[in-house]
Amino acid sequence: MNQPKHLSLSPALRRAPRSMTLSLIAAAVLAGCAVSPPAEHSKQDLLLQASADQREMFANQEPVSAPITLDEAIARAVKYNLQQRLALMERALEDNLIDVQKQGMLPKLTARAGLRTRSNDYGSSSESLATGVESLVPSTSQERTSNSADLQMTWNVLDFGLSYFGAKAQGNKALAAEERRRRVVADIIRETRAAYWNAVTAERLKDQVGDTLAQARQTLDYARQTEQKRLVAPIVALRYQRDLLNMVRQTEALDNELAQAKARLAALMNLAPGTSFTLAAPDATALQAPRLAYELQDLEALSMVRRPELREEGYLARNAVLETRMSLLKLFPNAALFGGLNYDSNKYLVNQNWADAGVQVSWNLLNVLSWPAIERAGETREQVADLRRQALRMTVLTQVHVAWLERERAAAAFERAQELSRLQDAIRTQTENAARSNSETQLELVRARVETLLATRARDLSYAELINAQNTVYQAAGIDPLPERIDDESVAGLARSIAETSRLIERGHIEVPRFASLNAPAEIAVPASAQPQPIARAPRPAPALRTVTGQPWEHLGSVGSAPIAEVAAVADAAEAGIATPVR
Repeated sequence: MNQPKHLSLSPALRRAPRSMTLSLIAAAVLAGCAVSPPAEHSKQDLLLQASADQREMFANQEPVSAPITLDEAIARAVKYNLQQRLALMERALEDNLIDVQKQGMLPKLTARAGLRTRSNDYGSSSESLATGVESLVPSTSQERTSNSADLQMTWNVLDFGLSYFGAKAQGNKALAAEERRRRVVADIIRETRAAYWNAVTAERLKDQVGDTLAQARQTLDYARQTEQKRLVAPIVALRYQRDLLNMVRQTEALDNELAQAKARLAALMNLAPGTSFTLAAPDATALQAPRLAYELQDLEALSMVRRPELREEGYLARNAVLETRMSLLKLFPNAALFGGLNYDSNKYLVNQNWADAGVQVSWNLLNVLSWPAIERAGETREQVADLRRQALRMTVLTQVHVAWLERERAAAAFERAQELSRLQDAIRTQTENAARSNSETQLELVRARVETLLATRARDLSYAELINAQNTVYQAAGIDPLPERIDDESVAGLARSIAETSRLIERGHIEVPRFASLNAPAEIAVPASAQPQPIARAPRPAPALRTVTGQPWEHLGSVGSAPIAEVAAVADAAEAGIATPVR
């Protein structure tokens, strides 16, 4: 029996693969050692980064050219506040991720090219299985060096389904991001209103506080001189100075508090620190408690359909269903379609160019065993989402009631503070008249002026708290303080739109949904003969609608939500507790 013949290799060729392998290992080790940890930021890098950030923070903003009104302050906060910009960019990111998810539904087109070489010829021989005799001399059908290229298109059915549900889930996340942005905007507007009225008080009382503080310090110096000269009893002089020091301390604390008010407002409007601006302060005598145009039941109904938190939770609850569907989809067989063009430079091939196509089906049969567990997990996931939403509804209702009670308390407190301020003004006037005729001491005059300042500050703070409480009521009900659409995106145009929307809200031009009462008694069948005849009713006036028109916001985004489907349309049924359309 002849032995198989093998190709004889020279020692150099035998050493070639070993040396090549060692070279590759050495190169890989050197490349790994060359990786060094990143360097820390130098002080110059931090300064450059801070300078660039400051330029971006305050770039492309309209300058302040006139006294700032409340509507303009809100417009600047909405347009330039960094938290609003961040929320807007997060919404844009979620929108872009939708397109990314959609790309997974498309077929995959892959282009490949490569070069392959070896140190010796690829050869083989054949041996008979029956006799063990070599039946073919060693031969090769492959070149040492060859080029290859192919263009393959594949489409996976399972990937398509998962990408489809993933895109729908990402769409829900984008809608949820919009609701989060609405919440951020509402918080910014509420904080801006409160900061504006604090700053208005600061600007109104600035001169009075300075004059009163100077007078109190001058009187304190005079009291110290009186003590040193022993013009009065020591105990009287000490008590006199104590009272004056308390007044100076209260006035200085008020002055410091007022100085910080404008800085907080400037930060909300994203004005650079140190920017000089004035406020269009309304007349102090024109401060009146705003009217609340909605009943508590109306606010409850509005909160159930307009609160951003509830709407966000509703969108995320949809994803609980989609996650279950995606888990079930993975249990089905997977089919992949493929086709492409191929090229190989190997000269031994008869056809160096060819096209291929086919289909491949695979199925892990053991996955079917997990079907019941996935269904149970999906049902539990949906139940958790429902309970989370119901718990959130309870929280929202509680917030509406708390905001309503807080608004009533703030209204009563403002009335008391306004009355106290009026009485203190009268006391100061009488004290000043008495001081001119030497009927009152300088201490009492300073005391009256300090107490007048504190009463005025308390009145303005009480008014700011009332405005904040009323806006908290609207925010708890989910009423958007911004229009749904706008034509002019400048600060002035946005301020006009905000003012118009505020007037519509204050006049009650937000249509309220009517839901069936949970405690309504069940209907009892009554014979036709015993039923009362219908009484002619006067026609009810049509509810005022919110009509803010314009083009969709291109940069700020739409804060208002899409119209909600009407619950019922019959007017008589609405009086019985059935829902009416919501705009």
